[in-house]
Amino acid sequence: MKKAELLRAALIAANTWCKANPEQITVWVEKGHIQIEATGEASFMYHYTIQVLAMDFPGQIDDLMLPLLAWVWQQQPDLLLNPDNNRKVEFDADIVNDDVADILFKVPVWERVIVTNDAFGTPKAEHLAESRPRFNGGEWETVFDPESGGSLA
Repeated sequence: MKKAELLRAALIAANTWCKANPEQITVWVEKGHIQIEATGEASFMYHYTIQVLAMDFPGQIDDLMLPLLAWVWQQQPDLLLNPDNNRKVEFDADIVNDDVADILFKVPVWERVIVTNDAFGTPKAEHLAESRPRFNGGEWETVFDPESGGSLA
């Protein structure tokens, strides 16, 4: 399950507090299952919820939400572009005191995996990148897609 690792890395890279305190960012997976289509193709999908806990976070929730949304735009764009799906990105906050909070994000994702044999005939799994949307992403594209000239501020 690559996306959990990628989300943690994206938050640490994009937020100075996360970068200075990576031990305060805990990531785990819940409610996982697989999906196999009856097509005969050697492939399957992982479906799971990534949970990210920022403990004793001193900033604003936006300081974490913006890098999270930038990651979602790249890794799971359907969550931003579909009103029914974007409600599935959830968060909880425990206000520890006036200075810090524990913030928990829940992000439902899937990963497509194709299974092939290596040179020795041993099955290996290859996690496929998400397909980019075939339609204009509007302002999200301007903000989060470096190829269109946008970047995360």
